[in-house]
Amino acid sequence: MINFNLSRYNKYLETAYIGKNIIYLKKVDSTNNFALRLIKNRKEENENPDGTVILAETQEKGRGRLERNWLSPSGGLWFTLILRTTLKEKELPEVVLIAAYSVTAVLKAGYGIDAIIKWPNDIYCGKSKLGGILAEVEKVDDNVFLIIGIGINVNLDTTDIAPVVKESTSIKIIIGKDIKRENLLSKILLDFEKNYRYYSKTKDFKTIFKKIEKILTYT
Repeated sequence: MINFNLSRYNKYLETAYIGKNIIYLKKVDSTNNFALRLIKNRKEENENPDGTVILAETQEKGRGRLERNWLSPSGGLWFTLILRTTLKEKELPEVVLIAAYSVTAVLKAGYGIDAIIKWPNDIYCGKSKLGGILAEVEKVDDNVFLIIGIGINVNLDTTDIAPVVKESTSIKIIIGKDIKRENLLSKILLDFEKNYRYYSKTKDFKTIFKKIEKILTYT
């Protein structure tokens, strides 16, 4: 399996700040856990991890909602985004929906995949799970951090997801070929940054939700 290429990723990246700082790991317990440790162990108050992305080739203890295990073999896209936010805590679930929408929007525009958001945090293609999101909030002193963990089955074969193959799928299985994960990640971060900055500035979630509700299912 080809490792994530940071040089290629940096060439693709067009964001203003999200993902500019990326921490790449071959193996980790979970990217969310790593992000939590990073926030808690800041040596200086002025160290600002806002916009930092933690990316791992594999996770040994990937987590989903309700502490479910998340299978994270090499070839997927397993990453966590750290946001230092001034949004109110009740507004943070809307940011998670924005993140889910960015994943589906890029999958549709870039790869022709009609993905949907299954409430509250899963990405599906048809009846098969393609990805998921786990968001956590951490307060340190006067700072509020939103940690958004995103897992996407990218260049995985049926053998890679054998334990859950009946319920899950991957981009490779859907379109029949490997894709450049560096391109996928950069596009997701750009779409998310655009919508997140708009929402943070205006608090206008209704405009964004008009797009989200078209691909949102509660069943």
